[in-house]
Amino acid sequence: MKKILTFALILMLLCLFLDKVGTADLHINGNDLDGPFEWLFGMVVAGAALLGAAILVGVVAAGVGLLLACVLGMLVLLALVFSSPLLLPLLAVALIWMLVRRDRRQNQP
Repeated sequence: MKKILTFALILMLLCLFLDKVGTADLHINGNDLDGPFEWLFGMVVAGAALLGAAILVGVVAAGVGLLLACVLGMLVLLALVFSSPLLLPLLAVALIWMLVRRDRRQNQP
């Protein structure tokens, strides 16, 4: 996945580079930006936009993931609360088994 993402990023930056080199003028707020480094400025702006978009997507994805984890935890807790009367005999058997097993281990030389 890293190789595909790296390739896509390089291809996108190459397309942006070729677009900026091939165009005659760069317009910012209605003003023409001319000179040999207009494509470099375009690349800096494009890189900043991509970085901002990546940060925004990361924050949104982390927030959604945290929300889903909290919802899942609450559902598990709710399931345990509703099923606790049904698990009480199993808990009693497990406690008795642990106590008997502990006594057997202590009596062994």
